[in-house]
Amino acid sequence: MIPATFASLVEADLRRAARLLIKIQDEIDPQIRIATSEGDYWIAVTLPPDPYGRKMVLRNLSLFMAWKQALGFTLASELYEPDSACCVGLFPKERHACLARIKREPKPWTAKNFGNVEWLTEASIDPVLLDLLPRGAREMTSRDLATLEKWFGTKGKFPAVKIETGQLGI
Repeated sequence: MIPATFASLVEADLRRAARLLIKIQDEIDPQIRIATSEGDYWIAVTLPPDPYGRKMVLRNLSLFMAWKQALGFTLASELYEPDSACCVGLFPKERHACLARIKREPKPWTAKNFGNVEWLTEASIDPVLLDLLPRGAREMTSRDLATLEKWFGTKGKFPAVKIETGQLGI
C-alpha cells in the first residue's frame, strides 16, 4: 500500500526501521530514502563518530541529492536520547519527525519492544539535515561524478539502490 501523505510515508519509514532492528537484533545505520523525479533511491550510511567524518558523509549525501535534484528525503535511524527508532522527512515546504521508543529488554526484540509513534515538533529537526536538500540546479564536475561513483556507485562505500527496480549503484 502506498502512503497517502508525506507524513504517512515518514511513519512507514519509521516502521521499516523498527522492522530492520527486529530483524538484525542490533544497531542500524541511518537509512535514507531520496525522492527524485526519476524515482526513489535508498542509501544506508554509517556515520563516523568523529565530527569531520560525519561532515564528509553528509556533504557527499548532499552532493548526491544535488546531482539527482532531490525533491525531498526521509532519514530513519536510532536515537539514544530518548532510546528510540526515529524518522525525519523533509521536503522544501513540508517537515515531519516521529519516533517510537525502544525497550531493549527482553531480547529478542519484537514489535512489542516498540512504543507508539510519537510526533515531534519541526523545531526538533536538526538544522544539519535541512541543509542536505539542494537549493537549485548545480552543475556537476568530473570530480563530483568521480566522488559520487566512489561513494554511491555499484562498488562504492554506500551503494545507492533505486527502489523501484532494485538496481544497485548510480
